[in-house]
Order: sequence, then C-alpha cells, then structure tokens
Amino acid sequence: MSELQSLGNGVFRVGSELTTESAPALWAQSRKLFPPTEASAIKIDVNNVLQVDSGGLALLVAWSRWANFREKQFSLHGASKQLVTLIENNHLEKLLYFSD
Repeated sequence: MSELQSLGNGVFRVGSELTTESAPALWAQSRKLFPPTEASAIKIDVNNVLQVDSGGLALLVAWSRWANFREKQFSLHGASKQLVTLIENNHLEKLLYFSD
C-alpha cells in the first residue's frame, strides 16, 4: 500500500503506487496532512511511484483541485515516463504540471 508523507513546507512524497486501490487511503491521508500547511504551494514528489493508473491520475486531479480551491499552486516533481504519458494522453498538462 502506498503512503503519503509530509516533508514540510507544503512538500509531500507519495510511495510506490498511485492506483485505484491506493487512492482512497492516500486521499484520507491528504485530508489530514494538507489542511495544516500554511505554504502557498502544494508540491507532490512522485519520484518513488512505480505504478500508476487512472485512479491515481484522478487522485492527482483531486489534489490539484483542492489546492486551487484554496488558492495554492500545485505541482508534481520527479514523474516517471508512464505518469507523464498518462497526463499527456488525458490532456491534463495545464492542470498537472511539473516543477524542478
């Protein structure tokens, strides 16, 4: 099972899976971790993600919407080729963009 970890200052790391199976638990974790942050941006480190599917992509979109609603910038860091391709194939580049 994948896990969401706070690295501080609005930066979070996702474990090895962003899938339909892991999305509900990750969403529950994010509801506890995201609200306390005072940072102006939410940055998700997906460098360790080895498996991603449409459920994981939907979770990233939900996180992006959560951040946008709270007027926080949202970005991803360290995406695999599979995740980049999934984002591009679903035309989500403007919603899910990558930072350094």
